[in-house]
Amino acid sequence: MSKEFDDLKKFQRRLFLLGLGKGLFTTLLVGKLYYLQIVNKSKFGELSEINRIKIKVIYPQRGIIFDQNKNKIAENRNDYQIILLKDKKDQMNKIVTDLRKIILISEEDVKDFKKNSSRNSLDDYLTIKKNLSWDELEIFSHFSHRFPLLDINKKKVRSYKDNYAYSHVIGYVGYDSQKKSKKRQLPELKVGKTGIEKIYNKVLIGKEGWQKVESNSSGKVVRNLNSKNSISGNNIEVNIDSKIQEFSFNKLRDKAGSIILMNCNSGAIIAMVSSPSFDINEFSYGVKNSTWRSLQSDPLNPLLNRTISGLYSPGSTFKLVVGMAILERKDFDIKHKYFCSGKQPLGNHTFHCWKRKGHGYVDLNKAIKESCDCYFYSLANTLGINELASVAKNFSIGMKTNIDLPGESKGIMPDENWKKRNKGDSWHLGETYNAVIGQGFTLSTPLQIATMTARIATGKKIIPRILSDKKKIEFEQLNFPKKSFEIIKKSMFDVVNKYNGTAFSSKLKNNAIQMAGKTGTSQVRRISLLERESGVLENKELPYKLRDHSIFTGFAPYEKPEYVISVIVEHHGSGSKVAAPMARDILDFTFKKKS
Repeated sequence: MSKEFDDLKKFQRRLFLLGLGKGLFTTLLVGKLYYLQIVNKSKFGELSEINRIKIKVIYPQRGIIFDQNKNKIAENRNDYQIILLKDKKDQMNKIVTDLRKIILISEEDVKDFKKNSSRNSLDDYLTIKKNLSWDELEIFSHFSHRFPLLDINKKKVRSYKDNYAYSHVIGYVGYDSQKKSKKRQLPELKVGKTGIEKIYNKVLIGKEGWQKVESNSSGKVVRNLNSKNSISGNNIEVNIDSKIQEFSFNKLRDKAGSIILMNCNSGAIIAMVSSPSFDINEFSYGVKNSTWRSLQSDPLNPLLNRTISGLYSPGSTFKLVVGMAILERKDFDIKHKYFCSGKQPLGNHTFHCWKRKGHGYVDLNKAIKESCDCYFYSLANTLGINELASVAKNFSIGMKTNIDLPGESKGIMPDENWKKRNKGDSWHLGETYNAVIGQGFTLSTPLQIATMTARIATGKKIIPRILSDKKKIEFEQLNFPKKSFEIIKKSMFDVVNKYNGTAFSSKLKNNAIQMAGKTGTSQVRRISLLERESGVLENKELPYKLRDHSIFTGFAPYEKPEYVISVIVEHHGSGSKVAAPMARDILDFTFKKKS
């Protein structure tokens, strides 16, 4: 009996211990569940939601850029892309290996993927390949069952009407390279990098949206959840006329230089061409490194917008400003004539006229009409450089025009202080001799030369403008006598329409309209005395880089100025032979189109 009682007590004790253990385990389990589901419900619920819910960023569509006739010159096209969930990027190598069996995946594609995968992006998806062709899209769709982790994404990217004619004025878009803070980024967002795309980026860019998707454990999207639509950027209209722009570009094609056609009353830029050019459509989905390096190393610098950033000696076109400056002198006699023998001594140096035998007796009108250098050398004996610089700045020489484009150069209009500050030396009279014929230290952009001409044609402080503005703009009058403008304009008329005028052969073919203008030849080297006297080295006999630039600037119609045109053709010699005929053809085309 005692033994049975002891066995019962042992059994009860074991049962108690077992029950106690079970009770403690149940208590711990309930406590853990309470901790997870009640105390930390929001925290772990959020983590679970993150693992289940993914964000796909919907990038905004950029606004369309229209020309003045409502033609699209920058719009958007569909870009089909292969994308992968970011948390599956560790499988990238295997995916790429398999993908390469059916479509081309370049090393640059892989490099871009790896770079984007390291960014703190708002988007839970990464792009493996962009710009799929229709054939690639069809092939991938056919084999998509082999790639459960991949998906096709449709995105809008920039598309340009003429990928060469507009490259500098419209500019291009690219990925935002500015370093952000720890805030999550949008690595696939394109922003304006140059031209109109950059200056009006805030108007054009729009606002991104998003889409929540539910994925399973393998990363496959099982259903779309809620979303927020992106907001497209605003459209803009610019003053460019696409027909004239393309005609002008074709005139300059295969040459280096610049063409600007401007409405001289409103400042509206009708055409702005810089050559050589480049394919801006290549930048729409990220230009290849090899292409970028090639563009940067090209000696002709196709990335440079010559119209606003190229610097040239203005040559004889600057004589128009010198004429305005000398007319400010009350003691100046417009009828007084200087004798041009073809050269003019100064100390132990001799300055030459472009016409070796000289022009004979020359007044201001003839000096502009026939572009006599010696006449302006004579003016330099009394017209100081400070006085000349002060007048020149009224005509935008050495001053930014304030056009609504990024990257405009200021140019150089030297004076005594400039020489002291930049060269550490005092000004010399011989340097004024160079300055009055648009050589020496003076450097201008093609746009400054066009603006100078517009201000002479109208007597107003015209400011060039790309963006269309339907409101009439009133520009302030320049503080010069009306008679001075008339004298200079009459001389410009004679340049084109009078015998012996340097652009006489470039009169407009439309006889009902007359053009006024000024030719220029911008030297890129110093010509030796031996060359001057022998005359054996013509431009065509020199290496390309040592040949003079051909320049012409003018306006039409003469009686009621409407358009200003400025043309610079690098290393093509006399302005009368190349730039002036080109300007004539563009104005003829413009007036014919308008009629």
